[in-house]
Amino acid sequence: MGDILERAKGDLLTQQSLSAALATAALLVVLITWYLWSTRALKALWAIPLRVLVTGTRGKSSTVRLIHAALTAGGIPTIGKMTGTSSRELDTLGNEYRTNRVGQVSVLEVLETVHRNMKRTGPQPQAVVLECMAVSPDLIEFLSSRIVRPDVVVITNALWDHLEEEGTSLEKIAISLSLALPGAKLLVTSEHRETTRAVLSYEASLRDVTSDIVDGRALPADVLAIAPNAHPDNIAMATAVAEYAGVDARTALEGMASATSEPLPVVAASAQMQGITWTYRDIGSINDTDSLTPALEGAKAQMPPGAVVFGMLVTRWDRPLRAMQFAASVTPDDVDGLIIVGEPDVLVRYVARRSGWSNDRIVRISTWGMGQRSLYDRLADTGTRIMGERPKDIGIIAMENNHQYVADLVREKFFGSDVI
Repeated sequence: MGDILERAKGDLLTQQSLSAALATAALLVVLITWYLWSTRALKALWAIPLRVLVTGTRGKSSTVRLIHAALTAGGIPTIGKMTGTSSRELDTLGNEYRTNRVGQVSVLEVLETVHRNMKRTGPQPQAVVLECMAVSPDLIEFLSSRIVRPDVVVITNALWDHLEEEGTSLEKIAISLSLALPGAKLLVTSEHRETTRAVLSYEASLRDVTSDIVDGRALPADVLAIAPNAHPDNIAMATAVAEYAGVDARTALEGMASATSEPLPVVAASAQMQGITWTYRDIGSINDTDSLTPALEGAKAQMPPGAVVFGMLVTRWDRPLRAMQFAASVTPDDVDGLIIVGEPDVLVRYVARRSGWSNDRIVRISTWGMGQRSLYDRLADTGTRIMGERPKDIGIIAMENNHQYVADLVREKFFGSDVI
């Protein structure tokens, strides 16, 4: 009996050793495959003569699109990568593709973009324009210095966003964004504030990077008319990058006229539910309070006359400062009611009450709370309390670029799943 047990124990140990060896071998295969793949993608990226990295607070995706269009018009085959509200890629023929993500979002997506482009038809890229995916200072520096190695860094602006990672003052945010500069030859920015503009220029001078500070407000009306849907500052920055690449301004502007736009609809959508006309407008690409006021005014103008209008704040546990900033900025003078989706809702509600909101005008839906039907029921009840009778029209204005399941359900209700 003892011999049988000893043999069984020996067989078990042999099997465990074999399993461990196979697992180790599999891990080595994965690591070697990853090393070979990433090395090949890095070499392909660094072989592209002109590399442009676009970072900043607002307008990054739109600026990438404009630069891509301007360089392409100038005869420079260019690939592009946007990571904003909806991640997209542009090839050298101007075709746009949706980025199909597998697993966690990572700065290594830029390598996947280059790798996929190697398999697509069209001329080999002579330029690449990439939106910076990194938010934390360390990752910004890593993405720039270790992966992209850009010739040109575009810092669109330094506004109040990503406070948890980049800093709680505009000067600190500017310094964090400047970590994309080491190794670059040119900085292009349209930052308007004198103090933060000076910080960016100083950080560039420390690294022997030439600064090109542009201002879209100085562009003449006939130039802006060529690309009427683009922000003047973005046009000015794209023109500066194109001129650096040897493309004349007129050719660049004509190319920008055909630039693609962000997939998130800029119009209001409506639906009929429970005898009420619901109108939805998404300004989720606005993540800073500086840009919020004009965007909110524009969204309200799209609401039906007499509608009860709710602002929807999408809060996130790792973005509490942003949510509290928005709660402090949106007051009862702006909209009739406030929807708070996600967490940390306790802090956000506290700030909202300090901004003049009463509890009976705040509708709160937690991450693990109720679905969209219950949300609409509660909004109808709140609208009835506000008007004194059941409203015929209710508007929802979604703010902040934070995806959360209730907010995504509301967005999908009006626009479908393609924009999520």
